[in-house]
Amino acid sequence: MPELSEVRRDHFMRAAIGCFARYGYRRTSMDVIAQAADVSRPALYQYYRNKEDVFRDAVRWGLDDLARRAQIEAGKPGETSERLAAVLSVVVDLHLPRRDGARFDAELIDETRSRAGDHWTAFEQTMVEALLTVLGRPLDDLARVLFYGAKGIAVQLDDRDEALRLLGRLTSFAVHGAPGLR
Repeated sequence: MPELSEVRRDHFMRAAIGCFARYGYRRTSMDVIAQAADVSRPALYQYYRNKEDVFRDAVRWGLDDLARRAQIEAGKPGETSERLAAVLSVVVDLHLPRRDGARFDAELIDETRSRAGDHWTAFEQTMVEALLTVLGRPLDDLARVLFYGAKGIAVQLDDRDEALRLLGRLTSFAVHGAPGLR
C-alpha cells in the first residue's frame, strides 16, 4: 500500500474520527468515511485494507494527539494541582460531546478496547507518565486514581465547565487533602 503523506493522513483521520464519533463503529462504513474525506472509496482503499484498519489508525492518531497535549501541559510551570487538572482536562475533552454533537461514548470505548486495545493501553500509560511528571515522584497509584477519576467525571457530565470544576477539586484534594478530614 502506498505511504500516506502527513497532510493526507490528517485529513483522513479527522474525517474518520468524525464518522466514528457520530455514527459509531458499526454504522460507519468505508463509503461514509470516503464521503466525509471527500475522496472516492477506491482512493481510501489504496491506503487502508478495511474499516478496522482505518479505525485503528484513527484511534492511534487521535490518542497520540491527546497524549502530546497532556505532555505539554505537564511540562508547563505552575501549582501542582492546577498542572494536574490541565493534564487531566485532556481526558475530559476526549469524552465530552463535540460541537457537532458527536462524542467518544461507551460504544466507541468498547470498540477501542476490543479493536485497538494496544493503542488505548499506550495512551493510558502516557497519561500516567504525564501525571507523574507533574507529581515529581513515583506515585503511580495516585496518578492512576487521578486518571480514572477524570475519566469518570468526563463520562458522567456533558458540561465542560462543571467537569473542569470537579477535576480541579479532585486534583486539589489529591495534593492538599480534603478540608476537615484528618
